[in-house]
Amino acid sequence: MQTAGETDPVISRKIVYRQILRLQKLYMLERIDSEKVKEHRYNKTNVFYQTGLTTEKLNNKKTRLTPVSSSKKMTSSLLDERLKQFEVDLIASIAESEEYMVLYKSMPELKEHLESNYLQSREHSSRLLGQIKAIKSVISHQKKK
Repeated sequence: MQTAGETDPVISRKIVYRQILRLQKLYMLERIDSEKVKEHRYNKTNVFYQTGLTTEKLNNKKTRLTPVSSSKKMTSSLLDERLKQFEVDLIASIAESEEYMVLYKSMPELKEHLESNYLQSREHSSRLLGQIKAIKSVISHQKKK
């Protein structure tokens, strides 16, 4: 039985690992693989240092990370990266749609399958276009500030 102030090591490990994965997705940490899972190491990337995070002592002697400067650069950088990725994905999706049309014309016997895939690809393109417009809108709003 745990007493007040104790934490379950399994729950703690899961919380820490989720935060590590989150930082990896933001390109703030890179994983150095090892043969044993428990021996994986993580290095801070340049993105981590660009965010301006630092440790700060609290009254109860626990440490937390806090931003020391505006995260405008980081936000802008992340938005630019997302925008580039969505634009690449959009180009690929459009090419995919076009290829389904070419295949449809040359293989009408596959009409059902190709038509279904073509429609899915067009829907995906539309979603990507919406995401691109949203990001461009946010970037434009940030530049006005």
